[in-house]
Amino acid sequence: MYHVGLDMEIQAKKYLDTYYTTMVIKYLVLYRKARQEAYSLIKRSLNKGFLPARFEILRMEREMRITDKELSKLAKPATFSKKQIMLLFIAAIILSVVGAFFFLPSKVSRATTNVSHNYTYMLPYEVIEKKPTNSMVMPNIQAAIIILEKEVSREALVNALIARLKMDYEKYPRTAKQVLAMDENNQEIGMAVWGGGEQNIQVYIYPSDGEVAIKNKELQLWETTTVVRSALFQFIKKNGYIPKDLKALNQGYPNNYLSQFPKEPYKLKNTVTTSPTRDGGWLFSPVEFPNDKDLVSVVKEVLKPNLPYYKDIPFDPLFIEIDKGSNTLSVISKEQIIRIYYVALGKGDTTPEGDLLVSKKVMNPDKFIPSADNVYGTRAMELSNLNYAIHGTNTPSSIGENVSQGCIRLNNLDMEELYAITPLNTGVYIYKNGSPAGLIRSNPYILNKSLYNNSDNSMEETFIKYHWAN
Repeated sequence: MYHVGLDMEIQAKKYLDTYYTTMVIKYLVLYRKARQEAYSLIKRSLNKGFLPARFEILRMEREMRITDKELSKLAKPATFSKKQIMLLFIAAIILSVVGAFFFLPSKVSRATTNVSHNYTYMLPYEVIEKKPTNSMVMPNIQAAIIILEKEVSREALVNALIARLKMDYEKYPRTAKQVLAMDENNQEIGMAVWGGGEQNIQVYIYPSDGEVAIKNKELQLWETTTVVRSALFQFIKKNGYIPKDLKALNQGYPNNYLSQFPKEPYKLKNTVTTSPTRDGGWLFSPVEFPNDKDLVSVVKEVLKPNLPYYKDIPFDPLFIEIDKGSNTLSVISKEQIIRIYYVALGKGDTTPEGDLLVSKKVMNPDKFIPSADNVYGTRAMELSNLNYAIHGTNTPSSIGENVSQGCIRLNNLDMEELYAITPLNTGVYIYKNGSPAGLIRSNPYILNKSLYNNSDNSMEETFIKYHWAN
């Protein structure tokens, strides 16, 4: 309906231009009717979740106010005799009636037909920068094939796929549609899928192998940078100052924010320098904490990859969400899931809910107990509710079940990975049925687990006997 609204707005402007030229009242009536229909359709597309329609609505409201002012200026007062006024009044009534009966029904009928049937014109389409998986396509639907130039632009590819989908719809409006785009070398470069009815159109743009590799590296750099920045963020938030040396984040228990810094994915280094040599690792530029900047902005400024990489790397501190409804633990930065694991939770709903944080990180808890009998596994992160922890397990078969006394269990290998990427004092949000952070999305990329070191560090071990709820 978004695209129908835009088309109808164009038609409304044509009526307005004709009115300005002829000053015939019927074209003004048609303009106002079409304009209102267009505005209503675009507003409905926003209500269905198509966010770009918001900007069109604001634009249309601004243009309508300007046009209405212009039209009001045209209606200048004039001096007429009583007879002329009566004749003008009668003529206006006649023209309005004629316009209503002979012009408006066909336009309204056409608009109604579009709203009722032309789904491919009405529905917003989503452009997705990836190749669809087998589950995303419809194997029982024969795809129409279009051949395009090898170096076709992204915009031209999207327009070509949508145009062919609309053309096929007009022939067979009741069946689902697929359109496959290929280049001159018979390589698939894109696909448009419409499942029929009121389902949205999905347009897939296939990235090249080189583009995929570049994107993966950039996302890996964003991830590792976010991990190091999150550790620095939590240190400053806890202590109230920026450390002079980044090694302050790699101390032993209980100040072990990170065991080691991850390697950046380009030069595969994790060394820290205060000089921008651009030869890999991390660039740390400590300053006095400025009072006029927020902590996130300060962390972004003082910690960057030591690389010839000039794109902005966004930063939002990591946090953990534990969904008791699906028995999953997710590591998240803003709306991006970095990792997701299945976990065991407390039986009888004993896992606490609410906002907590990682208060301690311990390697090999209860290490003096044989591993086969150690219920806490190889890593543990105690929560701010000191009776509970996120930890490994000696019973991996329990993962995905509600069998613990309230603690959160992971497989040992998953727990070791989680421990390596989660800084001390990271927020932990435990909830049931619905994420408190709102819409969370996953932007899949190839993980490079070799960027992290999960090996043991005796400085993070203790000889304390732990009594978490398990």
